[in-house]
Amino acid sequence: MDSKLGAAFLVAAVISCLGQRPLHAQTCKDEEDMAAFYTKEINDLQQTIKKESLQDFEKAFHQKSCLTKLTLFVGALDGVMSCLGKAAQDTTATKEQVDTYKAKRERTAKLRDKIDHYKSALKGAETAKEAKGLIEKFDLVD
Repeated sequence: MDSKLGAAFLVAAVISCLGQRPLHAQTCKDEEDMAAFYTKEINDLQQTIKKESLQDFEKAFHQKSCLTKLTLFVGALDGVMSCLGKAAQDTTATKEQVDTYKAKRERTAKLRDKIDHYKSALKGAETAKEAKGLIEKFDLVD
């Protein structure tokens, strides 16, 4: 009976270890999907802002809305970078996989810096007209 129980635990441990590798990759995919979601949200807001008057921009609180979305976007990008950093340190990953993770992390870090710059500039905007103009010029392509 004890040998059957020990074998069951061994099988469960092996399945658990094998199951974690795809889960780690899926976690990065989830974070990347979240970052893509915020890219779309900000792009959609940007298109709305381009079409509206300054008065409508102010009335809809679009400066604050955009700041909130940029903050959430930065958080999502931090999650992507953290996940890719861990994936690059995985000893079971191939050299090609590690190189891919590192390259993706570097691109994400550049995008994060750009978004953080936009956020700081928007936060420092002294007028609604200045804020609207900044948002209209955002380029979220990494």
